[in-house]
Amino acid sequence: MIPDISHREIYDRLLAVETKVDRIEQNTEGVVKAFEAAQGAFTVLEWFGKLAKPILWIGGLVAAAGIIWQNVKLK
Repeated sequence: MIPDISHREIYDRLLAVETKVDRIEQNTEGVVKAFEAAQGAFTVLEWFGKLAKPILWIGGLVAAAGIIWQNVKLK
């Protein structure tokens, strides 16, 4: 037979669980902030990745134009 549990005991257990949950939330708050910051950093890196391809194309075209200019100038 299951012993009777009073409402007071249930309430005390509930308070203990709430205290533990609050403590876990406080302990993990820094980790959550770190993940959010890392997510922002990856967003910026994604922007750099999207910019890199056109910048490399432009740089390649400028370099090619410079090489052509050098060859025309030397003749």
